[in-house]
Amino acid sequence: MKGMLTMPKFGIDVSKWQGEFNFAKAKREDGVEFVILRGAYSQTKDKKFDSYYTTCKRLGLPVGVYHYSMARTTTEAKAEAKFLYENVLKGKKFELPIYMDVEDKVQLVLPPATLTDIVKTWCETLEELGYYVGIYASTWTFQGNLCDDQLKKYTHWIAQWSKKCTYIGEVDMWQFGGEANSLRTNIVAGQVIDQDYMYKDFPSIIKAKGLNGFTN
Repeated sequence: MKGMLTMPKFGIDVSKWQGEFNFAKAKREDGVEFVILRGAYSQTKDKKFDSYYTTCKRLGLPVGVYHYSMARTTTEAKAEAKFLYENVLKGKKFELPIYMDVEDKVQLVLPPATLTDIVKTWCETLEELGYYVGIYASTWTFQGNLCDDQLKKYTHWIAQWSKKCTYIGEVDMWQFGGEANSLRTNIVAGQVIDQDYMYKDFPSIIKAKGLNGFTN
């Protein structure tokens, strides 16, 4: 399939809860090839984002962002997306997608049609600003809490801590483990951490399209 990697790349996703995380050790000893950083929690910037971003760039690790959303309306979704742009994304370059993290209970109690509109609003807002966007959610959220047929145009990052991903559809990124991990040790650079496989060559695609702060 066009744009897919011949072999998946191994990466991690992190937030302020990782503290003074040793990215150099993760790259050198654990084979980490990319990192997805939490940019914000609703409309609060992750306190470690800037230092993590600077470190990853210095080490040559491709970087993406996830935004833990708590939006319950399309108005709140647009406000969250604009907050992320102004406080996290603006003036920086990201080789990997910018993801809306859909997992909070305040969203999962909403009707699927309502939540789908919220997700589309967030994605469309950042697309208009020149970003390659995607959705992070569990297999069950995609299948039960969202109208996934309306979201196929956006890259999917699937969370399923298992030996295989059972999501039916294209999987560009798979979070296969965290505290529980059936495929590898759950420790990276001395910490329990969420781990991912990337199947799509996002850096080449994003740079070629001139998105995420890059110019083509």
